[in-house]
Amino acid sequence: MFDALRLFQTEAGLIFLSIGCLCMDAFLPVEEKRGRTLASIAMIGVALLFGHLFFQWGNFGTAMAGSYVQDGVALLFKGIFLLAGLFTLFMVREYQPKLKRGHGEIVLLVLFSLVGMTFLASAGDFLLFFIALETLTVSLYIMTAYTRHKSASIEAGVKYIVLGALSTAVFLYGLSFVYGAAGSTHYITIQTRIAAMPHVPTSFLFGTALVVASLCFKIAAVPFHLWVPDVYEGAPTPVTAYLSIGSKAAGFAALVRLLLTALAPAQAQLAALFAVLAALTIVYGNLGAIPQTNLKRLLGYSSIGHAGYMLIGLAAFTSGGGESVAYYLLSYVFSTGGAFLVLVALSAHVKTSEIKEFAGLSQRSPLLAAGMFLALLSLAGVPPLAGFFAKFYLLWAGVKAGLVWLVLIGVLNVITSLFYYLKIVKVMYVDKPLDLKPITLTADQVFFQALSIGGILVLGIAQGPFVRLIAAAFQK
Repeated sequence: MFDALRLFQTEAGLIFLSIGCLCMDAFLPVEEKRGRTLASIAMIGVALLFGHLFFQWGNFGTAMAGSYVQDGVALLFKGIFLLAGLFTLFMVREYQPKLKRGHGEIVLLVLFSLVGMTFLASAGDFLLFFIALETLTVSLYIMTAYTRHKSASIEAGVKYIVLGALSTAVFLYGLSFVYGAAGSTHYITIQTRIAAMPHVPTSFLFGTALVVASLCFKIAAVPFHLWVPDVYEGAPTPVTAYLSIGSKAAGFAALVRLLLTALAPAQAQLAALFAVLAALTIVYGNLGAIPQTNLKRLLGYSSIGHAGYMLIGLAAFTSGGGESVAYYLLSYVFSTGGAFLVLVALSAHVKTSEIKEFAGLSQRSPLLAAGMFLALLSLAGVPPLAGFFAKFYLLWAGVKAGLVWLVLIGVLNVITSLFYYLKIVKVMYVDKPLDLKPITLTADQVFFQALSIGGILVLGIAQGPFVRLIAAAFQK
């Protein structure tokens, strides 16, 4: 019993942290101040759990009859989730003055969603997978419509929950076919039984396609992307950031785990499907971002394009694609997180997230302008930043898998993305400011902005240790 419990240290830590914050929420006075206190406590707890992951390396095994798996891949993705959660909790704390109510509850929702994410990374059975996925998505539904006094937030929440419920129905329908073909919901059992058959059953392929389609909704791949622009614009800014870096990472973590196990027998068919989805998603995301005037909508379309790049890794899964997806997600947390840190810091000084509000930002706050500048260039894939090597790693996996046509589409769209990212840079550094009043940052804001910039630079310049760590995580 104790031997099994040692595997649940991260999940248990998050659950106790959530319960502790829930109890404190009932006793701390003054709502807004209480929210900041809870967010600070949650940040400390998540940071400690992130550090504790390094001491769990090698603490591998299974529990609950193989339904729970602790291995290098699980620990790797849990680290990415906790990092995304840390950024989000800080943004939630800084965003408290913009909330009229529920200052403490939103912190609890972030923690509960992290519990779902961590179990999702270790799921070895579709039943645990489904419970973890719903724990995550229900929290996201509530957070999306959190500012209920704003019609845009309510609209975003309704769209997200309706389409999310549809994707859940598609998942369960697909799972019924997978179960019918394999007679089990356990990943390894499914893989073993389907691999032992002379041909992959058509029912299994059909069920697999539906399961993948439901997860494509989570990662915002074309044609399951329609919710993204409106939800990203209408949701509170920290929630938009969390949807971009946390929810997307969870979706890809689930797909990677499934490709390693339950869906491995259909990997050849899925590679072709992922290649087509990657091409459509990259092109649509980048072309859709060009005419946008709202930065949150632009980052929404941009996130669709980035999902397309990561789909290249899934299409080239047998050629190191899984490792390249993990590295891309790690760099994406720092790049996208850095951009949203600037948005949250500016939320107290501007009324909207329109790009024109960033006019002359370099004169009002050189650090915020530099942070946004590096984040955007990293997202575009400019060397020597994190995004450049992440894209190179993915595209190289595509070349090794023989997907040269797809790699060419990816390279050409890097040029397209430079246009709309540099449009923002031009507004910050060339246009005259609408307000000459300097923006003063707190020590915490400076620290997290420096953390984001440091992550972008380190992951771009000194990739070796991280690449070796990720490769070790994927070794069986």
